[in-house]
Amino acid sequence: MKIKSILSVLVISGTLIVSGCGSGNKELKQDAANIADAMCKSIETMNKLKAAAPGDSILVQKLQNEVHKGQVEMTILYDEFKKKYKEQAKSEKFNKEFARDLRESMLNCKALSKEDRAAFEKELSK
Repeated sequence: MKIKSILSVLVISGTLIVSGCGSGNKELKQDAANIADAMCKSIETMNKLKAAAPGDSILVQKLQNEVHKGQVEMTILYDEFKKKYKEQAKSEKFNKEFARDLRESMLNCKALSKEDRAAFEKELSK
């Protein structure tokens, strides 16, 4: 249950990051891909943690440490993004383009649930 809520927070925060940016250039697409990669790693780790046997304390601790590292990585990426695109992020057009780039990149994530994948695909088809 706790893992599900953490995963939801990651997806929501990723969506917010996505909706806060956008620009069609290669650099922005790469930044979106980097954020999507970090989000995907976090989702994958959360899925592993969810599937881990509660009695396997060593594995659970290892995965919890990976979750923490992922959160730190996302914080760093988000801070760098905010600094880099501070002025551009005020533009609705930029935000829409970034959101699209992030969603496209997230579709490459093998750990994405069917429901989340469908939601990203639906948003991209608009």
